Amino acid sequence: MAENLRAAILAQDPTAQQREAIFTDDLEYVLRAAPGSGKTWTSCRRFIWRGANWPYPAGGLALLSFTNIAIQEFRAATVAVGQRGLLSDPNYVGTFDSFVERYILAPFGHLLTGASKRPRLFPGPRPGDWADRKLTLWMSARGKRRIRLPAWEVVPFPDGGRVGYKASDRFGGRPVEGGAECVRNLLSRGFYTHAQRVFWACKLIFDRPHIAKLLARRFPEVIVDEAQDCNAWLLVLLNHLRSEGAKITLVGDPDQCIFEFSMADATSLPSLKEKWAIPEKPLSRSFRCNDEIAAAVRNVGGNPAFVGSGAAASEVHRAFVVKEDPKGFARSVAALERLTGRAGIGLDAAAIVCRAHGQLESVRGQANFARLQGKTRDLATAAFLRDSRHDYRAAFQIVERLVRELTGDDPLWEHVDEAPGTAQAVTALMPIWKFVKDSRRLPPVNRSGDDWIASVREGLEQLIGELGVDCEVRLGQQIRKTGLTEQQVTLPLFQAKRQFPPVRQSTIHQVKGESIDAVLVIGSSKFWNSVVKAVQDGDNSEDRRLAYVAMTRARHLLLVALPHGHFSNQSETWKRWGFEVAP
Repeated sequence: MAENLRAAILAQDPTAQQREAIFTDDLEYVLRAAPGSGKTWTSCRRFIWRGANWPYPAGGLALLSFTNIAIQEFRAATVAVGQRGLLSDPNYVGTFDSFVERYILAPFGHLLTGASKRPRLFPGPRPGDWADRKLTLWMSARGKRRIRLPAWEVVPFPDGGRVGYKASDRFGGRPVEGGAECVRNLLSRGFYTHAQRVFWACKLIFDRPHIAKLLARRFPEVIVDEAQDCNAWLLVLLNHLRSEGAKITLVGDPDQCIFEFSMADATSLPSLKEKWAIPEKPLSRSFRCNDEIAAAVRNVGGNPAFVGSGAAASEVHRAFVVKEDPKGFARSVAALERLTGRAGIGLDAAAIVCRAHGQLESVRGQANFARLQGKTRDLATAAFLRDSRHDYRAAFQIVERLVRELTGDDPLWEHVDEAPGTAQAVTALMPIWKFVKDSRRLPPVNRSGDDWIASVREGLEQLIGELGVDCEVRLGQQIRKTGLTEQQVTLPLFQAKRQFPPVRQSTIHQVKGESIDAVLVIGSSKFWNSVVKAVQDGDNSEDRRLAYVAMTRARHLLLVALPHGHFSNQSETWKRWGFEVAP
């Protein structure tokens, strides 16, 4: 059977580096995967190979990632090679969040407070939460002013050998006093937030070491996909599991770590490699970028082994820079239209990728919803994605996540997560799809702020009723116009500035993991100055990594928009790196 499986995997024509990563006898290693090198494909085949040749008398193999999209790819690939059985117990294929919920907080979470029921994800402030003094603390701001910080905006973080607490990014991200008591009081009410979830899991295994022993026995081997995105608490958890005997394979690329805002650390992969004394295996060849693009972008990244998939099909299939007009991005967009036409690439296969939301808004129009807060902004973003980009899938995902947060751990979500993609799961989620499609329930962004908020609140209430789930919070307290000025509530949530070609616009974070035929990357002078300085100084900065991720999305054509001043000072640097000035 093993030889038949090996032959089936080899029939898919893996590279020599992929074969080594899949079939190696090493039970632990760091797989450093360049952009577009088939990292997820290789991780999945490694899972299949190890799972089908399981040498342990008990326990199973865990394959963990951070997105449901990656998990769906893992599941589909496993089924495609006739190994569907590997997707069920004793193995586990899922997100890190679901792993923590299922194997730590669900069975043991009640021990944190001695309660009879396990705590669950905080759905949002309920009536009375803001008035509960035990759920708030005061943090200093500028001058003598103090800001009220609620417990659900407090983030625990590892601080040397102790636990520190800080405000969420929404409240400035600064360390605060009294965070421990505030967070524990929220837990005593039966809740934790996304940012607090893995902290409490780590607290459990700190206080009760037998839990880590049980987990390591349950999962003697663990494969972590996108390991560079592990935040500080997930690294603590992995260290605990490994200290109890679990063998852990880390798959990722430190040059693609762009989630510092959620406590991810670009140094974690090389640090764990050294700490654990495990080997590194490369995946250097991109199946996405051609040789010309890879050669240019390699100078921006930190992996000198990164190579392309082959020679460019034409002289236009390469990397360019364009000097932007000081007043906007019209020149860049015109260059994108011109070059994609010459390259034979349709604009529907292109994307404008922006460093920040401000640039994204400037490209297309004025987004008056940008200062909305919390779940209201999420819904406005979903409506914007549907109306301006026709991205119904992304809008659906936002609404599903939001409804899950509002309704907690309702049994509906357990049934959906147990069999994602099945007819039963699709039927259960159909009301969300209808909500997204129906502009009477998820109103269009050309409606005024006041009118839009009233309509979407009514539509969301109807949706929750159709799903048959319980919502413990008042939607009137969740869906509010907070953040809009008196003038903005009378204006459309989004005002288009000009006619625009039918090309997708996204931020860098939104396109991570994708392959796009033609990419225009837009950033400020400050951003590009930071990128050039980091490359020259050999500093693996976040801006440098963001630029690298954006550029390596491009399959055939890469165009980088450089502001007028930066281009004047640094155009020769970009030429040395292999970028041509756009004609």
